Amino acid sequence: MKNSNLLKRDFKTLLIVNFSTAIFMLLLSMVGHFITPYKLIPTAVIGGTTGLVLGIYLCFKRHYIDRNNLIPVLLSSLIYFGAMAFIAVFNLHSPLIIISCFSLTGISTILANHYFSNHLNLSRSKIYGTLGLVFAFPALFFIFASLLKSQFDSNFLFGAVDYFLNRTNGQENFNAITPFIFGGGLSLAFGVNVFAQLENFTTPNIFKDKNLKISFKALNLFVVLLTGILGLTVLSYLAFENL
Repeated sequence: MKNSNLLKRDFKTLLIVNFSTAIFMLLLSMVGHFITPYKLIPTAVIGGTTGLVLGIYLCFKRHYIDRNNLIPVLLSSLIYFGAMAFIAVFNLHSPLIIISCFSLTGISTILANHYFSNHLNLSRSKIYGTLGLVFAFPALFFIFASLLKSQFDSNFLFGAVDYFLNRTNGQENFNAITPFIFGGGLSLAFGVNVFAQLENFTTPNIFKDKNLKISFKALNLFVVLLTGILGLTVLSYLAFENL
C-alpha cells in the first residue's frame, strides 16, 4: 500500500511539474515570437522557469514534497532545466530532441525529492554549497576557456564553446541563452549560499524572539566569493565588449 501511494504521488508530481513547465513555456514563447522572433528563446526560458517553480510549489502545497526538501529539490530541478534549455536552443530544428529533453523535467524533480528524502542527515549548508558549485560551473568554464584562448592561444577548452558557436545561428542562440545560464546560475548560487550563512537563534528572554546570526561555513563562503568574482568578471567583460 505504501509503495502504491508513493507511485501515485510521483505520478502526480510528474504530471503537475511537466504540465506547468510546458504550458508556461509555450505561452510565453508565443508571446515572445509575436513581439519579435529574437525574443522567442528568452521568453521561452522565462516561461519554463516560471512554470517549473510554480509546479514544484504546487506539489509542495499538496504535500508531495516535504518542506525541508523544497529548496534543494527546486534548485536541482532548475539545474536540469537549465542544462536542457541549453541543449534545446541549439536543436531548434529537432522537435523530438526538445520534447525528449523537457519531458523528463518532472522525473528530475521526483529523483531529487527521493534522494533528499532518503538523505535527511545531509547538511543543508553542504547541499547548498554543492549545488552552488554546479550552478557556477558554466560561467567558470567559459571564463577559464576564454582566458586560455586569449592569453595562451590554447583552444583546448574553448573548442567545446566553438562547437556550439559554429552551429546554425550558434552565436545568436548562445547570446540568448547564456544570460540565464551564467547570470541566473551565478545569482542563484550566490543567493542560496549567502542564505546558508544565516542561522535562526532564540534570544534568552520571555518573548523568545528569533533573530538571525551569521555563521561562516567554508564551502558556502567559498561559493559566495567565487560567484561574486565570476559575476564581476562577466559584467566587466560585457562592459568592455559594449564600449
